[in-house]
Amino acid sequence: MGRLQKKLVVKISEITKNCKSSRKQLSLSIVSLIISSMILISTTFCWYALSKTTGTASNVNLEVGNGLRINDLDSAMKDIKDHSYLLPASSVDGRNLFFPTDGTDFSTTTSAMTFRSANAGDRNYSYVQLDFNLTAEADYTSIYLQKDSIVDVKDDEKVLSSEDLVKIKNSIRTAIYYEGMDSPRVFTSLNNPQSTKAVKDIDRTTGKFLESDTQVAYPFNDYTFGKRQLAMLNKGETRPFSLIIWLEGTDSACVSNPVMLKQLEIKLTFTTSWDNTETIQFEDNTIASDGKSAVSEFLDKNPGYSLKLNYTNTSNKIKDLKFTMYRTSMENNKIWKCNIPSIFSNEISFQIVSDSDKNDIAYEWKVNESGEPTLNRSTSTRYICESFGENKCYGHWYDGDIEENGDGRDENIGDIDDGDW
Repeated sequence: MGRLQKKLVVKISEITKNCKSSRKQLSLSIVSLIISSMILISTTFCWYALSKTTGTASNVNLEVGNGLRINDLDSAMKDIKDHSYLLPASSVDGRNLFFPTDGTDFSTTTSAMTFRSANAGDRNYSYVQLDFNLTAEADYTSIYLQKDSIVDVKDDEKVLSSEDLVKIKNSIRTAIYYEGMDSPRVFTSLNNPQSTKAVKDIDRTTGKFLESDTQVAYPFNDYTFGKRQLAMLNKGETRPFSLIIWLEGTDSACVSNPVMLKQLEIKLTFTTSWDNTETIQFEDNTIASDGKSAVSEFLDKNPGYSLKLNYTNTSNKIKDLKFTMYRTSMENNKIWKCNIPSIFSNEISFQIVSDSDKNDIAYEWKVNESGEPTLNRSTSTRYICESFGENKCYGHWYDGDIEENGDGRDENIGDIDDGDW
């Protein structure tokens, strides 16, 4: 099912452009004849043709959130708008696409079919591939997908039954890949993960099927903020991404009737951890000899040092990511604030550190009065410094109503245990 069929599909679309009623019958009849003569429709896996009319660039919509920049996509959008169609292929992860070949494959199963590898001529012709760069503007920029992200097909001409349209949508696969990624992420616009036995490898000489593997396509919502992340970039880092869209011909939900002249709609928004931030407050309850907070006094006398929030995330290979705390005002010299992504909740400490050497830590708050760690803030956003001095820095995360209604310390059996005092 190579370029010969593709050209016939496109030609039929052009011939019947203004003949809606006869167009449907003629298109389906001719394409059905083509496919039948090739014997590519299987009782196990359905292979079908789907093309799209020339759309506008507005149908391809990629956006990015705070802390992220995307390169100019005008030329790539135009290429997709003017040339892209979708024809059935199969791939485990989108990197290696295989198309059924034209020929005489008298077969009833995918394993007995012959295939060819996708080549440069197929790109944005029989499948969609959009390459772009993302650049982070801040350290630890976690990248997610927005909840309304979707890759879909619209049946504007009402050629299909609603049941068939749903089945066709089930067969669309989208892969997102970036350089250095272990394996591309495959997506479906459905609400639940889809597992499909897809073509993994073929004989590059004969096209004979060699191996299949399980393709797992995840809902776009599985990679939204607070769930799985697509990638993590640091400040100034630019990474090449690829967006690959194809029709999974081995999807058992597909329909046997060929489908034509459907319009592909791409709406993907890349959001970041910086789209969802919280303000963290450090409150110094210690008093220096001049009536200021002790922390303020030290920083005023040592201009080469700053108060920092220190964040570490071992699983994401983040170590000692520091956020500068700023005083809210000179008059209110006991309170400092900074903004961090709201997902930062564990492995947080506060440090007075040299501006020129982040390893030169003069003071650090990471335990409470009892010596228990205060690295987990949970949902708290306010840290209260209770002691400032060499080897005597301690504090606790503010616990709202528990703290307002009592001192919260766990001194006697039966006291409220709020976990950080």
